[in-house]
Amino acid sequence: MNRRAASLFLLLVLAVAAAALAAWQLAPQRLSDARIARHFLTIAFGREHADGPGQRLAKWRDGIRYRIVRWAGGPEVAKAEAALHRQMRDLAGLTGLPIARTTVFDANFLIALTGEDLFAWQIRRALAAANRRLGGRIADANCAGFFGQDIETGAIVNARVIIPVDRAARRRLLQRCIVEETAQVLGLPNDADGGVRSVFNDADRSTALSRLDRLFVALLYHPRLEAGLSRAETARRVRQILPAVRGRMRY
Repeated sequence: MNRRAASLFLLLVLAVAAAALAAWQLAPQRLSDARIARHFLTIAFGREHADGPGQRLAKWRDGIRYRIVRWAGGPEVAKAEAALHRQMRDLAGLTGLPIARTTVFDANFLIALTGEDLFAWQIRRALAAANRRLGGRIADANCAGFFGQDIETGAIVNARVIIPVDRAARRRLLQRCIVEETAQVLGLPNDADGGVRSVFNDADRSTALSRLDRLFVALLYHPRLEAGLSRAETARRVRQILPAVRGRMRY
């Protein structure tokens, strides 16, 4: 084998090895109960755009009435709206919550499909209503979601998702925004620790809920996990119910 042929062979071997490594990194990995519980607690009690962690478990209790409001037009907005309706139907099946479309006046969950020029203004309005400040990281985000909790029970009582469709589409993250933000306002507002195939992991570019994500949602909406639980009590109950939830979700 001459030098040129040897070089080509070596390049081929390296390319195959790189492809195999990439495939292994992207393949769903079966995590231990302990690691799943750790990720779940990080996602459920962390706050991506807040000064400190949440003190009590947040989840919807009385159902979701949602409304999609268009602040922009065009084919991408129409596609986004159709995808959102599909996503809400999927989340209804995962959570067991009644999730239905309604009017803007009756909605407890508003989804704004907007433009990049209005995004920061709408974020500012949403944060002002929650007595929070606008951070540069939020203003520059691909999309955003917020929820409010009942002071006494910890249950989520309202939510808002804001998606600048033109920005998200330009960055090829529109479907990702739809899936991630609607999942986060269910009560899973933080990012995962990393290293997992999940929409809660910003290093991953998934555009659909992974099997692990679906397990997280099902776990949160298990009847034993009640809104308002402390982190310690949530951790204790998660250890008890996780094997059964894993079996049901086939993870």
